[in-house]
Amino acid sequence: MVNPFLEDGVWLKSALHTHTTLSDGSLPPDRLVQAYVDAGFDLVSITDHWRLAEPAPRDDVVLLPGAELGFDMLSPLYPRQSAEFLVYGLDHIPDNPGGNRDNWFFHDGENYEVRTFASLTSGMDWVSTMNAVAYVAHPYWNHLSQEELTSMSGYAGIEVFNGSSESECGRGDSTPWWDTLLGQGRQVFGIATDDQHYPLTDLGLAWTMLRVTERTPQAALEALRTGAAYFSEGPSLHEIVDAEGGIEVACSPARSVLVQAQEEWGTSVNAGRAGRRQGRILEQDGDGLITRAFVETPDDLRFRRVTVVDSGGRRAWSNPL
Repeated sequence: MVNPFLEDGVWLKSALHTHTTLSDGSLPPDRLVQAYVDAGFDLVSITDHWRLAEPAPRDDVVLLPGAELGFDMLSPLYPRQSAEFLVYGLDHIPDNPGGNRDNWFFHDGENYEVRTFASLTSGMDWVSTMNAVAYVAHPYWNHLSQEELTSMSGYAGIEVFNGSSESECGRGDSTPWWDTLLGQGRQVFGIATDDQHYPLTDLGLAWTMLRVTERTPQAALEALRTGAAYFSEGPSLHEIVDAEGGIEVACSPARSVLVQAQEEWGTSVNAGRAGRRQGRILEQDGDGLITRAFVETPDDLRFRRVTVVDSGGRRAWSNPL
């Protein structure tokens, strides 16, 4: 797998799940793009429900075509329940994706439409016809079972953290779904998003940092395809490198640096007098928080990924190493 911290290029702070008045958002496309530029973002993908937004081209931000589409679940728990995926680099929206029309509907008040593919895999087959890239959206929020997710294929990754879902009902963290896939040996990447509908409350809750060789939609798409990224709801990751007997991590000030892995093999280094340390702190800031740590871990595990937790409990995640 790609280690973006060892690759040449630049980081793009990316908004990969956003909505406008074309579906159920509150700003038109061009105004939403400006709001993200004002907030310091380098890339915006508008992912309206069954709509393809086309904001005006501009030089100060990368615009990546996107949409949020749906699929029928194998074992829905309630009527009309379906799940969703985010697709990047698409050039059109299908009129008839072939799913169960009993699950299709349009909400006039929110300008919100649901159509479905017959399954997640059939949706991924359609995505592949455009050489686009797809990530499964908020599986915890959708109540998508881990068994269904592991039975499907074709997606590059999942939305590991969704800030709006976390703020709305505490169901934004889908790391258990991710670890189940990784534990099976699947090469599946992650993203974090704000799932912005209302800029005053949603914008900037989480983001994905894409490592690219150039500031273009094509380079961003390749980063999503290969996992050249980390993602965050606050902290920054500066460096992650393999070292003898473990992994060395440099980051913004953190209370914990964890290496998470299959089964019970996770390890961590924590700040504070009583902090458990399976490794050692290499550098600290003036408040005693970790800015560089070595975390002990075997190198023959099925997967290893880094999580950093800051003093406020906010996290940043690496893709699997």
